[in-house]
Amino acid sequence: MIALSWRVDRYDFTDYDADKAVAVVMDRFKSLPRHIARKHMGAAMRRVLKPGVPILRKNTPPMGTRRGRRKKGEKPISTGAMRRAVTTRTGQTGRNQDGFVWGVLGYRASFESRKAIWHQYGTTTGLQAADMIGRTMREFGQPAANKLAAELAVAFDKAVKENASGKNPGFGA
Repeated sequence: MIALSWRVDRYDFTDYDADKAVAVVMDRFKSLPRHIARKHMGAAMRRVLKPGVPILRKNTPPMGTRRGRRKKGEKPISTGAMRRAVTTRTGQTGRNQDGFVWGVLGYRASFESRKAIWHQYGTTTGLQAADMIGRTMREFGQPAANKLAAELAVAFDKAVKENASGKNPGFGA
């Protein structure tokens, strides 16, 4: 999950150099009307997370596969439902001054997401834990963090143009 807050002082600059660049762009977004800023920040978040879908699909184990051959008369089991359930989701939480924009790479809310949780952490009945999310974050985390700063800069330019055009005045106009 990625969350972007309006308050720049909440960021921890020890992890990535990209955090500093994100903080600078977020400080610029404070000058824009919140409805325009949230719209463009959400779009930037979706563009950043979209390349992670095939990576998480690759790291998701196929469901229903058996070792060995099928018995006579046994039907083949569909293995793609959990992989097809991989998706991204973005949203906004809170009010204009203290809210934040978030994005998640995960599974759709269905029975497949429950199976994904079982595979991620394992079960007491013998299903071994498979570190799907950890592998995905190691492979996709740093490139996504670097891309987020660039996408937010592009989104800021688009938001400034939209604000200058006057086509989206908001509820107060």
